Amino acid sequence: MFSSLRLYISTTFSSAMDFFKLKTLLLISYLILELYYFNFITDYFNHLGFVLNFNTLKYIVTKLIFLGFVLLSYFFYSRSHFLYVVYLIILLLFYIPNAIYFSFSNGNIAPFISNVLFVSIFAVSPYIKFNFPVLNLSDISRKITLFILSIGLLIPLVLKFNISLNLNTLFLKDIYSTRELFSEKLTGYLGYIYNFEVKTIIPIGIIYFLIKKNYKTVVLLIIALLYLYVISGNKAVYFTTFIVLSFFFLGKDYITKIKFFFYILLALFLISPILDFLFFEEPIFKGTFVNRLFFIPSLLTQWYFEFFEGKPFYFAESHFFNLFSKSPYDMPVGYLLTKIHWNEPTVFANNGIVSDGFMNLGYFGVVLFSFIFATLFGIFNCFKLGAEYLGLFFSYIFIMLSAPLLTCFITGGIVLFIVLYYTVLNESDSLNNH
Repeated sequence: MFSSLRLYISTTFSSAMDFFKLKTLLLISYLILELYYFNFITDYFNHLGFVLNFNTLKYIVTKLIFLGFVLLSYFFYSRSHFLYVVYLIILLLFYIPNAIYFSFSNGNIAPFISNVLFVSIFAVSPYIKFNFPVLNLSDISRKITLFILSIGLLIPLVLKFNISLNLNTLFLKDIYSTRELFSEKLTGYLGYIYNFEVKTIIPIGIIYFLIKKNYKTVVLLIIALLYLYVISGNKAVYFTTFIVLSFFFLGKDYITKIKFFFYILLALFLISPILDFLFFEEPIFKGTFVNRLFFIPSLLTQWYFEFFEGKPFYFAESHFFNLFSKSPYDMPVGYLLTKIHWNEPTVFANNGIVSDGFMNLGYFGVVLFSFIFATLFGIFNCFKLGAEYLGLFFSYIFIMLSAPLLTCFITGGIVLFIVLYYTVLNESDSLNNH
């Protein structure tokens, strides 16, 4: 009896310590991002539209709401560690950067409130229950299917772009010239193949074959993913490789994996200035890592909310929907916004899930898209996949930070992932740490 009691107390104490440790790591990340914005972003990237116009009242409001979200996090922690980890990630990527922009730049309230709604509505996700018949393939059939998809779909891309590579992109150099050349060549069905490969098929293959300890195939798939990065200059593809591998190897369950993620994140915050000083003439790491990942999406969100206030777009740039609603502009909105704000019409302003909802359907769209996001991850929570796949889910959240919802589902590979789960991945080949 006493040994059982001691075990219960020990387990409860350890669980409580994990909970508070993660909140501390999240808060430290929040404070460091504030320092980055105050000391670096508004100085070096002022020309992009980042200004310093601190508002004390807004700062206090953002911190009080953050405290409320911290308290709400226990709701997720007690129901699903998977959803709890996802909740921490969306706080980090969606709430915190927008809160910093709102208070430090005296930003508009609409984007901030909409991101608060987005995070709050995620509370419905634990109540989503979803069961669907699965196709039970043999183990060898699943291996062959994933291998053929991963390597077979790579062939038309290799034939188009060959193996004449600019390896400078591995060192984050010549990115934009590589990207421009890639965009000119990537036409038609190749665009879908490329996106399916880099966002879903190859990352799944890497995780699956790591679980199966088929390391030769894993090495081949990593090389394939790096090849697709080198020909495209798409930095998200580059970092996807490291994200998938890091989340696989570090930690044994969702809680320990997200702890390691925060440790690595804090280390990157600290060493990015050192790496820039030692190896680059410009702040490549701080610009690519801190600014691009955290603050550019919040700036672009402001643009979309300002531009579409009171005039919903009704999906005028989306296939099928544009049969009913025509765009009044002579260029895609993403290019139009950079033309307005940067006088640079050749750069596309990415549109994330929150601003996409507002752009197309106003505040109703924000609420609707937030429910769709919560429902989607509620469905993912029902999947019999273990914590080894957390890197893939992180990548999907990142995609939704910078891409329209319909794009995320189709070219972002989310629908394909769901299909692959019910046909290939449905048998649990991992620890199943739900």
